[in-house]
Amino acid sequence: MITISRIANSSFTTLACRIAAVAMLLVTCEAANAQTCFRSCLSPRLAQDMTDDMIRYQMAQCRDLCEAENRAKLAQLGLDGKIDGCEPQPVSNAEFKSLRSASASFLTYANSFTWDIHNVLKGKVIRKVEIIYPTLDLDETIATGGGIVLPGEVSTILINGVFEGYPAMRYGLRIKAVYACAID
Repeated sequence: MITISRIANSSFTTLACRIAAVAMLLVTCEAANAQTCFRSCLSPRLAQDMTDDMIRYQMAQCRDLCEAENRAKLAQLGLDGKIDGCEPQPVSNAEFKSLRSASASFLTYANSFTWDIHNVLKGKVIRKVEIIYPTLDLDETIATGGGIVLPGEVSTILINGVFEGYPAMRYGLRIKAVYACAID
């Protein structure tokens, strides 16, 4: 009886390990597929010996490529004319909080700001993001980055030229506002 019990427990443990391994593989595959166009474009372009200027240049190239893809999606949906003629308006405080909670944290690197923003706003296309950060004189500077984030999608907003100055400065950076255009 002991031998049969050990074999049954061993088979169960092996099966459980295999199921766990498959589940982890599926989660990993989903995470890999969840990368934004910007991140997918930028990752293979980065090399170990790149300067900050070279990184920012590659970031701008990827932003422009992804922007063109998003514009093509707008055209397919017949919304390109509506968005081109729209002056983006700030989203409400409640909408801003929804966007912040649905999106990953922003990243500053090589004097650039990137934010993978998940547009959870129904009927609105996000067009720009405004950030505020301190200078070395501790004055506040406002910078704006544009893009197209369709409802239900995740896209990366890039703002180059965000001066980081000293390491603690990036803790003072914050997102001030998000602007969107209604498509309904």
